[in-house]
Amino acid sequence: MEELFEKGKPLAEYAAGAEEGISKKINRLSERARKENLPEAKTRYRRCLLFSEFWCPDCLVMLAALKYIQELAPELEIRALKREGQLGILSEHSIDGKARIPLLLVLDDEGKTADYLSEVPSSLQEIKKDPKEHRDYRAGKYMDQLLEALWGMLIG
Repeated sequence: MEELFEKGKPLAEYAAGAEEGISKKINRLSERARKENLPEAKTRYRRCLLFSEFWCPDCLVMLAALKYIQELAPELEIRALKREGQLGILSEHSIDGKARIPLLLVLDDEGKTADYLSEVPSSLQEIKKDPKEHRDYRAGKYMDQLLEALWGMLIG
């Protein structure tokens, strides 16, 4: 995992590579994230690896949430990679064995996976079954719940 982490782009650099229309959507979602208050917590250095694609609406929501969290906790070093060539890792860390994105891996001090989040937090899995709710998720309606889950995973 260490080698993949080193290949990844820093989150801000990765996000800056989006085309203009996608970049605007990420910025809108990031503004939505910034409206949420997260509990104060003592943060520590931690490394994470995000597998993502700009064509994936769920990835854009995750990317926006992580950008906001990284603003609040700059000790988090988050790198991003595209899914191409990573199907084995993606399958290994999914609920159903299928290569799904976004995938966020939290690495331990030895560079091994300590925790992960595939697609959406478990608290939001039900919304994927309802097309309207899933569209709302992709529009940022559930940003508070996503941020809470990510904050607890990365900071808690």
